[in-house]
Amino acid sequence: MRPTRRALGLVALVGLAVWLAITFGARSLNALVVPALVALVAAAVQLLLADRPTIRRRPPAAGFPGETRRIELAIETDDPLAARLSEQVGDGLASSFEGATLSVPTTIEYEIELRERGEHRLGPLTLTVTDAFGLLSRTFEYPRRTPVLVYPELHDIGDMGVVGGFAERADKRERFDGLREYVRGDSLRDVHWKSSAKRDDLVVMEFDGTRELTALTVAAEATAGHADEMASAAASIAVSLLDAGFAVELQYPGGEVERTGGEQQRERVLGALARAGTGRVEHEADLRILTDDRGTRLTVDGREFPFESIGTAANAVATGRAES
Repeated sequence: MRPTRRALGLVALVGLAVWLAITFGARSLNALVVPALVALVAAAVQLLLADRPTIRRRPPAAGFPGETRRIELAIETDDPLAARLSEQVGDGLASSFEGATLSVPTTIEYEIELRERGEHRLGPLTLTVTDAFGLLSRTFEYPRRTPVLVYPELHDIGDMGVVGGFAERADKRERFDGLREYVRGDSLRDVHWKSSAKRDDLVVMEFDGTRELTALTVAAEATAGHADEMASAAASIAVSLLDAGFAVELQYPGGEVERTGGEQQRERVLGALARAGTGRVEHEADLRILTDDRGTRLTVDGREFPFESIGTAANAVATGRAES
């Protein structure tokens, strides 16, 4: 509990009253000191008996850089008090709230802007309440932080590029029908390794005429200082593949998202890439993304393409071969 400027001024007046009492008599002391002491005691009792206010806030929905989110803070208490609220906002976010003096209980609203990819935090909060006379203050700290997830920026590649190429190749894929012995010219992608391990020869899978949901693995890796570009490229490609109906598995530095499709997978992929850092990925993949000092490049079927020439990569994907 701390005295406010008003309380310090009151103490100064009490000191003056004591000097006047010594100089001119005790009546000056009684006229000012007694009411001042009563006010200070009443202020102290009010703050000591006041319960710690409860602050509630719902985590905002994740979003993309440039979007805004409305934040609602509910401050609940049984003791009406004047208060000042302040909040720390993590890097990567901008807030329209710069602190405010208010009466509690109350609910306040403000907006934040999502600026940079990553998992950021709102908080901690500091609430300083004062008594009815404004003489004493008491500060409550709220160390709990509210997470705010900002997805990577998406590039609109639509049905162009590798998405169209994989779709064209997928049209040639069919539902599993059985196993047969490997013959020269069969794609290693069709080898059934578990069955082959039990025999002396390789065994490949055959398909009938009904297409299944095609599964693809995307690997994303980056050197130091290039995580944002890598995440943006990987998210753009993975989301486009998911929107086109593919089942996507994501491999990224330090983690993975298991293969599946649909809207929930879209959110899982974006969430993983929002948090992804730098590093290499050893896992095999249908499409590999690498970002370093030379820029962002895609590797498809052993051939490397700049991310900007994603349409060229589509041709290699569609034909299922890499030209030297």
